[in-house]
Amino acid sequence: MAGNSRLFDPSGFGQTQARGHYWRVLQPWAYSVVGILILAIVLALFYPAWKKGQNMKSKAEVLQNEIQTKKEELAELQDEAGRLKDDPFTVERMSRDTLSVARPGEVIFKFQPYPTNRPVPGEAKRPIRSTEAMRKP
Repeated sequence: MAGNSRLFDPSGFGQTQARGHYWRVLQPWAYSVVGILILAIVLALFYPAWKKGQNMKSKAEVLQNEIQTKKEELAELQDEAGRLKDDPFTVERMSRDTLSVARPGEVIFKFQPYPTNRPVPGEAKRPIRSTEAMRKP
């Protein structure tokens, strides 16, 4: 095993080293450093293109999801348009609901929605500061 070692060879201990011995010791390290530098350069050159490709894939996925939702919305609208063409009951119901149309002699009652204790989305209650609480109305 000692004969296979390039860094430490005890059989030649104490003898003068031949010319170029240091290069034989440093050669594997030099090749390793050069290889790592070449690998770093290649990665530095191709990383921006790879990152751009990943961004394009994510954008394509978002657009595909958007296309799918638009197709579903279009199908719903086409279904509603078909019902409006063919079903007189649907036309009557929609005209009563949206336009407040009534038949002669009918009375329309409109009720306000029942208030709840929870805040409406986007309208959170502000905390009352002590100066506001002390003001007289």
